[in-house]
Amino acid sequence: MKKKEMESENNLIKPEHSETAGVPFPEGLSSVLSVIPDIIYRFDYDSRITYISGAVKRYGCQPVELIGKYLPDLVYNADKEKASEWIKEWRTADGNIEPIELRLLTKNQKEIYFKFYCTTVKEFKALKKNMDSSGFIGIQGIAIDISELKRAEEDKAYLSKLQGFLETTRLICHELSQPITVISGYSEMVLLNKAKDDPQYEKLLEIQKQAGKLEEITRKLRYMAKYIMKDDIPGIEIIGERD
Repeated sequence: MKKKEMESENNLIKPEHSETAGVPFPEGLSSVLSVIPDIIYRFDYDSRITYISGAVKRYGCQPVELIGKYLPDLVYNADKEKASEWIKEWRTADGNIEPIELRLLTKNQKEIYFKFYCTTVKEFKALKKNMDSSGFIGIQGIAIDISELKRAEEDKAYLSKLQGFLETTRLICHELSQPITVISGYSEMVLLNKAKDDPQYEKLLEIQKQAGKLEEITRKLRYMAKYIMKDDIPGIEIIGERD
């Protein structure tokens, strides 16, 4: 069937805006899709992109460049297996499919977190030759950039660990300060009763010296523990700055 006949049969038109590419959406939707900041997409039975909205231009891609690309080829290596399992679910799903988080790669190989929401597409007469016995021919939905959310989650986990480190540091300083004080105090008392030519005098002096070093270390640790800075995330306090 020729392309024009296919479009006529399904009362579809091509989008008037060049920002989108692929299988056209019904009249009136194209102008709306062109301004939505999230990515609107369609995949066929084999997970190839058949429609993609202009939102992909935010990531350095033109919509026409992605038409015909396979989803697994765009996914970050560590997420490829998860993506493959998700694609298998399409063929047995009835209606909405469980959302999934995947990392996609940009042209410069930067990974971006997206959350995919979608529903199955069935009995699309214009693509009848690609149907399986259930009428399934692909999926369509929206991909939302959740990179900032993931960053916030990672920061929260990082700051939680850092707060634990802070509390441990304070506890160590407290526990060390008592025995150091005892060692320093007793060595000083004994030294007062020893002559400088006493064989034990130098040994006691060394003990006091080392106790003083430990006291200085704990003093610095206590200072660091008190050097609290406010982080970007409200309500969280950390030591210093993260690299």
